[in-house]
Amino acid sequence: MAIKEPVPLDLKTVNVVKEVLEDAWYSLGPQRQATISKTVLTERLLKSAARGERNRERLLADALE
Repeated sequence: MAIKEPVPLDLKTVNVVKEVLEDAWYSLGPQRQATISKTVLTERLLKSAARGERNRERLLADALE
């Protein structure tokens, strides 16, 4: 399997990731927030964005997996 080069994140993408992070965090209930950190959600979002994902719904789904 070929390793794909990461896609650079421009300012627009960074802003989308920040917005999706907030959406992801507040979509979790208090019990789920107690078992997962924003750092984990951020890592998932950044990995997805680095692979080239820009669709908000797919980014959100990736963060919540």
